[in-house]
Amino acid sequence: MEHKPLPTTPHCVVVLVTQRAIESMLETSGQGFYRDTHPWVVAEQLLAQAQLTQTPMPIIFASVSDGQVAAYSHWSTIEKIDLLSLTSNRWESRCEFAELRVVNPIWQDIDSVMHKTSEEQILREQVEGIRTLRMPLQEHQIHPYAICETPAFIFAELQSLT
Repeated sequence: MEHKPLPTTPHCVVVLVTQRAIESMLETSGQGFYRDTHPWVVAEQLLAQAQLTQTPMPIIFASVSDGQVAAYSHWSTIEKIDLLSLTSNRWESRCEFAELRVVNPIWQDIDSVMHKTSEEQILREQVEGIRTLRMPLQEHQIHPYAICETPAFIFAELQSLT
């Protein structure tokens, strides 16, 4: 039986932006950069691992308008993460991503995505049959970014493209 590679990594990055930022990204071909003043050290390491196996790593954008509840609106795949040390205690992370794709409305709730489970818990689930507790993401846990399990809809969309 042939082992088929996964269409994406089992984990993704989730960020919260304004609806205006999403609209700006869409005006410029739907691909571009996301900047943050927090160093994305772990996200950069996970992307490097994914690139070794030539596996795309998704980024999901949750957006919020004035007085509204945050919801996932778009997703993409990360092409590059650059960490820049501006001064001794100031950073800029620059995430370059491919074309944005719309999130289906049934997946727009923030808690429809789960935090990334530790490698040890996943190993226990695989070899010991112990069910791992999945923790749904909450809006206040997104800043500066969250590392989560890649949701099924992204696996399905990327699988249909290959």
